[in-house]
Order: sequence, then C-alpha cells, then structure tokens
Amino acid sequence: MSSPRRHSEPPDGTSAAPAEGSLPIRAYRRARYLASRLRPRRVLATVRWGLGVLGTTRALRRERRLTVAVDVSAFWEPLTGIGWYLYRLLEHLADRDDLRLRLYGPFIAPASEAPPPVVPLPTGPAIEWVHHDVPEDLSLPPWRIAQLLQRVQPLLLGAHDNRIVFAPNFMPPRRFLLCRGALVATIHDLAFRLVPWTLRQETLEDLETRLDATLERATHLITPSRAVRDEILGLELAAADRVHAVHHGPGQLATVEPGEPPPGTPPEYCLHVGTLEPRKNLRVVLDAWRKLHARGARVPPLVLCGRLGWKPEALLPLLETGEEEGWLVHFGYVESEQLAALYQGARLVVLPSIYEGFGLPAVEAQQAGAPLLSSDIPVLREVAGDGALYIPPDDAEAWASAVIEVLSKPDEADELAARGQANAARLDWHRAAEETLAVWRQAADSR
Repeated sequence: MSSPRRHSEPPDGTSAAPAEGSLPIRAYRRARYLASRLRPRRVLATVRWGLGVLGTTRALRRERRLTVAVDVSAFWEPLTGIGWYLYRLLEHLADRDDLRLRLYGPFIAPASEAPPPVVPLPTGPAIEWVHHDVPEDLSLPPWRIAQLLQRVQPLLLGAHDNRIVFAPNFMPPRRFLLCRGALVATIHDLAFRLVPWTLRQETLEDLETRLDATLERATHLITPSRAVRDEILGLELAAADRVHAVHHGPGQLATVEPGEPPPGTPPEYCLHVGTLEPRKNLRVVLDAWRKLHARGARVPPLVLCGRLGWKPEALLPLLETGEEEGWLVHFGYVESEQLAALYQGARLVVLPSIYEGFGLPAVEAQQAGAPLLSSDIPVLREVAGDGALYIPPDDAEAWASAVIEVLSKPDEADELAARGQANAARLDWHRAAEETLAVWRQAADSR
C-alpha cells in the first residue's frame, strides 16, 4: 500500500516551484541582477570610470592659477539676496584667465533624477563646475554610485587642493571640512549677536555653534558694509587686518525690464519691500499710516511686498485693519518684473529696519528714482548716502510727519530722488568682484 502523498507535493510527482515572492525567488533574481552587473564589460567600464575620477582629481591639483572652491548650493534654490550676491560676483569674474573658480553644488555626481540648478551656472574661462557624470553601464546602478560619491565628497574636495575656500553665506558647508585652502567667508550681518530676538531659534543655535568655528578658522572675512565690519571689530571677533568691507553692486532689478504691476495695485501708493519679520520693524510705519488715516490725511495706501516671515502674529491684526480700512495692500511675494514696476511707480519707498547688513531695498528704490524714507541706522546712512530722508526707527509720529513732508513738496521729493539715483550709481558689481578677488589673493599669499 502506497504511503499518502505529502501536502506539498504536486499530483504528478514533480517538485514544487517556490511561491512568488518567496526567499528563493528573490535570491534568484538578485543573483541574476548581480551577474548582469558583474559582466566583464561592466567591470572594465567601472574601472575606467574610477580611473577617470582619479585622473580628474590629479588634474585639478596641477592647476597653476589661483584656485577658489566656491559653494554654489544657493543656485539650486530660488535665489534670494545672498544667492544673487554670489551670482553677480561669479558673473563678473568669469572671463578672467588668471583665476580658476571651481563651483561645487549640492551633488558631486548628479543622478538623472537630481534637480538642476534653478539658474544657469555662470560660464567663462575662469569657471569650472566640478562634478562627475555617472554612465549607465557600470557594475553598480548610477544612483548607487552617486550615493557613494556623495558620502566621500569631503575626501574628494580635500584632494582637489584648492588654495582658497570661499564661503559666500557665513560659513562653509560640512562637505568642505577637509579642504586645506585658506578660508574666506562673507559675514553678511551680526543679527544673531546684536538682535538675536529677531531670528528663529534654530537659526540662532546654528549660527552660534558653527559661526564661531568659522570666525576662528577663516584667514580673512568679507562684510557688505563698513558698519558690519565695525560691529565685528567692536565685539572683538576678528583682528582688523582680517576683515574687509566690500560693498555690493546694484540688485538684480538693475537688469530687469519692468513689467506690469500686480493686479490690484492702487493708482497711487507708497511702497515697502521685504519679508515681514521683526527686524524689518514694519509696525512703526503701519502705526504711522494708521495715525494718518485716522486724521483724514490724504495719503496714498501703503503697499507691502514680501512674504510673511518669522513672528508675524503681532502684525496680523494691524494688517487686517489696514486692508479693511483701505490704507494698506499686501501682495506678498511678487515676480521681479512686477517689483521693478512697483518701484518705478511708487510715490515714495519706506525702509524702517532696525537692523540690516547692507539694505538692498534702499539701493533698488534709489535706482528706480523713488524718494526714499529710511531708518536712521549707521548701515543705511552708509549705503544710501545723501539720497534718503532719515527718521528714528522707533518714532511712528516722526514717520507720519516725514511721509506728509515728502508727499506735499514734490520739488523736494524730486531732488531727494535725484540724489538717490546718483548715490546708487556709485555701486558697481565689477568693482565688488575685483575687491573680493584682492581679498582672495591676500588670503592665498598669507598661507
């Protein structure tokens, strides 16, 4: 009598195939995949590619020109003030033949699905975007090789042996940790020390912990104004011979053709441009406009251009009141062409900040020929010169009086605007780039 057939045996006596998704099937597929990746042709291609990476590294080390490693991660995000600052510097140094600007983005080996930069990278004899293309026919998939290279990026960057490491945004990213070149960092402001309550807690903690190391390591520092340089020296953060004030050039709006203003723009208006955050001190001008409206003064509404930033809660009730009563319009973020049109059409521009590192909206207003009412703080007197009417940053009544004065005296307003245009004309990106290069050379010579 035959023994009963086991449950797992098929009726024909053949052995059962592993079920779909079982461990043997997965292992089999994995083995086939690895075998396909380890074919001699792929292995040879991988070896050649790796030798190419090493060859590129050796070639980078043999460069005789002044080599500057530049963190351009900002170009992979919508450009803000610091991003445009870096872009204009590179743009005005790109044609030099005695300099090698090595641009390092967020990815040393961009995978096919990696996002591209949001602006075209500057090009020219001095520019080199350092990255490694990963072909498809290697022993490992491209995404895996890109991942591995990303992990060893600090080693690769250190091996490139650049003479200068330029940190355009306060401090170098961690992937520059092993770079041995002289560090030059741009310190845009000292808000984290002087007005810490205007910053987010995480931003404050990051700057407090990492910036001290940058200040200690940096061979030279660049500031956008003499005011910030004086603040660094006053706090004894660096020796005077290490800190250099280099004014920015004009903002990006200098090259923008004005378009149409945003829908809903009043026929006449005054303008403020900037993120709605504590150090912009918007409450003082909102209080001034509220006072003027309550008195029945014939004053154009105030137009605000800027996103809601940190701690906007205290302003929200006043913003709502202003919009309901008709003396305020808040557009939020607007495109460059719209912003250029708003500057050109403004009866006046207000800049009530309690702290700035440079004060780009002051320059943009002056370029556009708008009369400028500015907070009376050292950096804005330095940057705006005699092309602004200065008002105490904490006196809403004084702001209200200044608005009436400028609007009621068109001849004096025109004269103020003309002085502003003359002042803005002295700012030049070519000069800023040359002065920055001089700091780099000084840092290289000191090593």
